[in-house]
Amino acid sequence: MLRYSLMLSILAVGGAARADVEPGNWEVSVTTSVPGTPGEIGPVVRTRCLSADDARDPSRVLGPGDGSVYTFAIVCDGQMPMRGVGKVRYGAASMEADLELSGDAGGQSFATRSHVSAHRVGPCKS
Repeated sequence: MLRYSLMLSILAVGGAARADVEPGNWEVSVTTSVPGTPGEIGPVVRTRCLSADDARDPSRVLGPGDGSVYTFAIVCDGQMPMRGVGKVRYGAASMEADLELSGDAGGQSFATRSHVSAHRVGPCKS
C-alpha cells in the first residue's frame, strides 16, 4: 500500500511537473518485482482524479525538471526505513515511471523494483 500511495504522489506531483499535464481522471497501473524471487506483484490498477490545481506548476515543490523527465531520490525514516531512486517520464495525457527501493524490515533487508504507467481516461467524476 505504501508503494501505491507513493506512485499516486508521483502522478500528482512528478507527473504534473509541466503545465501541459491534463487534469482529469487517470488510470494508474503499478507492477512490482522483488529481485531474487519469481514473478511479479500486480499490476495493481486504480484511478485517481488529478485536479486542475494538481496539474498546475508544482515546480514550487519539486524544483526544475529536465523537460519531460524528472528524476528523484527518496528517503523514508521510521519503522521500516527505505531509500530509493526513481525516474518519471510524462506527457500531457500519459506517464511512465520506474522506482527502485531498498530497506530494512525487522532486520531483514529487501529491495523492490516498481514500474508505473498511467494515462488520462477522461474528466474527473463528481
